Amino acid sequence: MYTLYMPTFSEYLLENLQGLERQQGHRVTLDVFATYLGVKRPILSLWMSGKARPSFDSVRVIAEKLGPEIYDILEFPRPDPDLQALTRIWPYLSEEARRTLRAQGEKFADENKQSSGQTRPAQKAV
Repeated sequence: MYTLYMPTFSEYLLENLQGLERQQGHRVTLDVFATYLGVKRPILSLWMSGKARPSFDSVRVIAEKLGPEIYDILEFPRPDPDLQALTRIWPYLSEEARRTLRAQGEKFADENKQSSGQTRPAQKAV
């Protein structure tokens, strides 16, 4: 029986730093790697030393550069790709399109929950 090797977060970062170095054909400083990832260098140093773990928001930023396997390594749930796509396009939708999309989503959710015997939770006032 085979077991799947899962690197630690520190090892994963080091592997990706080395991959970036191979891709660029020269050594890459932690400052450059931190900038590439969109994080501050001191935070990257803490992660690479294993002294800290990233927040879920930081993981989302890093996953955009390094890939979704980071969620598995850190044992975080992977985000839903459909929800991510909607989140990306949301700022470009008109208010009318947003209301229509929301109403359609609520309608579909209600239909699916009714067919499964569930009810949708009441909406909280904001």
